[in-house]
Amino acid sequence: MNSIITYLLLYIYHLHKQISNLLLFIAQYIPLKQWAYDDTHSPKYMKLVLDRMPKIVKFEKQDYRFLIEVYKHKYNKSVKPIKRRNGKSVPTDVSCPRCGAPHDYLYDNNGGKGQYLCSVCNQKFNIHNRASTPTVFKCPHCDHTLSHIKTRGEFYIHKCINERCSYYAKNFKKLPKDLPDDERYKYKLHYLFRESTKDFFKMNLHELPDFFTNFNFKKYSSYQIGLCLTYRVNLKLSLRQTSQALRDIHDIHMSHTMVANYANTVSNIIKPFVDNYDYMPSTSLAADETYIKVKGLKGYVWFIMDAVS
Repeated sequence: MNSIITYLLLYIYHLHKQISNLLLFIAQYIPLKQWAYDDTHSPKYMKLVLDRMPKIVKFEKQDYRFLIEVYKHKYNKSVKPIKRRNGKSVPTDVSCPRCGAPHDYLYDNNGGKGQYLCSVCNQKFNIHNRASTPTVFKCPHCDHTLSHIKTRGEFYIHKCINERCSYYAKNFKKLPKDLPDDERYKYKLHYLFRESTKDFFKMNLHELPDFFTNFNFKKYSSYQIGLCLTYRVNLKLSLRQTSQALRDIHDIHMSHTMVANYANTVSNIIKPFVDNYDYMPSTSLAADETYIKVKGLKGYVWFIMDAVS
């Protein structure tokens, strides 16, 4: 027993010595800082950084008379009209777009340039843009309102254009010192938010495509369609090879276009059953991963097998 313990202690000491030598080798010959910089600060990786969610401010209509009563009940004093001592007046036709407060309760917020501040609900607005947007997104780092800069097919891109934002300043410091000014666009400096325009609750996950073939008016019998799918799927024949096999072997004249339509339609019909089928797997699973290129794009495929069933 003592000999086994002595052997294990010597073996642990030997492993500790080997690990120490490897760490010393890495520290001397492998530039870890350079690797970390290339991986985490490269333009290719910075675009994949997941940002925090923005602050979402919903624009809700209020009644300034109700807000004044609430303020009076809470603080035992009322919101009085503004006494203007600097000569800056607000046009009589201007009112707060949020609570409807008249011009008597509005401040000239930027020296006659068109921005006003409501003393009742603290809403800032511009005479040309009445700030009636239902939802406003604000930067989580500097609380600056995000600007809508681009429109894509499925989403809007909002950007924080505040150059004093802490997020922008932090990313700006990470730029290489010898980077030309015309190369900065490759790096993600400003805070970005993508607002999805897709209503996921109204999506039909098993929607049939445009090339769907209606089997109620099919030209061929179910047996002939079964032969078509057998040659196409089980024997892995191409569209034209399947069409030729049906014609030469069974005297069934089916074009390669019809073969493609039947195969695509059947695959979309059985997809919900395959996706939702309960295989009742055991706890012993074996999996392997590979990739396949489709139209030049690499896609990953997983093969998972139940070792029991």
